Amino acid sequence: MRPYKKPTAESILTRQIREVLNAVHIFHWKSWQGAMSKPGIADILGIMPDGKMLAIEVKAPKGVLSDAQALFLSEIKLRGGVVVCARSVQDVIEGLGLQDKFVEYREKR
Repeated sequence: MRPYKKPTAESILTRQIREVLNAVHIFHWKSWQGAMSKPGIADILGIMPDGKMLAIEVKAPKGVLSDAQALFLSEIKLRGGVVVCARSVQDVIEGLGLQDKFVEYREKR
């Protein structure tokens, strides 16, 4: 049995963001950086209801984008995709224009 590993701020935020995306029926998945993946690949990828690609890079409040992450997001945006660098759930709600879907989202502590 593996020892318990306390969730990081980014993993908690990723779960919260995915709950929001599920609530508004945006098709998405968690991506993982690996040997065969594109450097800087976003943490969450998806497809918006209008067919545009979605890329969300999840960062802890003081987290900084790496050069590879910034390049990945800029490539998606350049090609008409939707890009969010999320340090909070509110960043995603605002970045995707979902304010009318939620009264107020309070992050779990």
